[in-house]
Amino acid sequence: MSGALGPGATPAVAAVVTAFDPGPSLTTVVASVLGQVAVVVVVDDGSTSAAAEQALDACAALGCTLIRHGANRGVAAALNSGVAQVISAHDELMDVLTLDQDSVVPAGYVRAALAARESAQRAGLHVAMVAPEHVAGLPSRLRSERGDTLVGDEPIQSGLLVAVDVLRSVGPFDESLFIDGVDSDFYLRCLDAGRLVVLARGTALGHRLGGGHPVRFLGRPLLLRGVPLQLTHARPFRYYFLSRNRIALARAHGRRHPRWAAGQLLGLARHLVLVLALVPGRGERARWVLRGIRDGLRGVGGPAPRT
Repeated sequence: MSGALGPGATPAVAAVVTAFDPGPSLTTVVASVLGQVAVVVVVDDGSTSAAAEQALDACAALGCTLIRHGANRGVAAALNSGVAQVISAHDELMDVLTLDQDSVVPAGYVRAALAARESAQRAGLHVAMVAPEHVAGLPSRLRSERGDTLVGDEPIQSGLLVAVDVLRSVGPFDESLFIDGVDSDFYLRCLDAGRLVVLARGTALGHRLGGGHPVRFLGRPLLLRGVPLQLTHARPFRYYFLSRNRIALARAHGRRHPRWAAGQLLGLARHLVLVLALVPGRGERARWVLRGIRDGLRGVGGPAPRT
């Protein structure tokens, strides 16, 4: 049965935080958003470690609602579980803020995001979601400025403020993608619905990327302005999803968004060449890449193969 949001919950925003085997830093993420929203739901996607249990218990002690998946179903399923929970439980809910376990929300972010959307709507823009203007470690997503409004390119999934009516009209996150590309698919479906991404001016989201490997040439580290260059990379199994899902997304959206699809495939190819040439463990990564390409061409979705 649906309930009412707590007193003082204006605007009516819920945060959905996805987690898989999180560490103690999960409580930092939760604490950063607790005072900015009416409800915080943490969706545990099949964690098994003792450290994760401690982190989740700490989140519950802070006042979060916990949702537990019995098995690892992927970030899209975790988002869908959290969104369905907050929409069904809270009649007055207007917006959902999506976060992952590596993102810390700056003070005042939610109000800044709401203000950015309101300004865009006054200018006659149809808004899909509001994203931070800056994300730690990532290039700017700014596409153009329309008066006071910053229009953005494809954002990452974490830090998105999405209205409930958009979530209902565009549809749920695609669980067949499991991990990588979930945000891309949702973004492209929003574009197809005639809605734009708006950036909340002056906001910056703390976010942890994958591992870094120093780039060397002839045994010596390459420097940029005196600082050693590092190549960001993911764990080997993630290259299965990176490869498979980029192919799947190009097949699903390439006809309507050919430039996006071509850019994604070229960017993936460039990244794979660098990682397979420069980062240790290239054999294992190459095997995951080949599996991903095979399954992407076959239209296989869901979790990675066990063998």
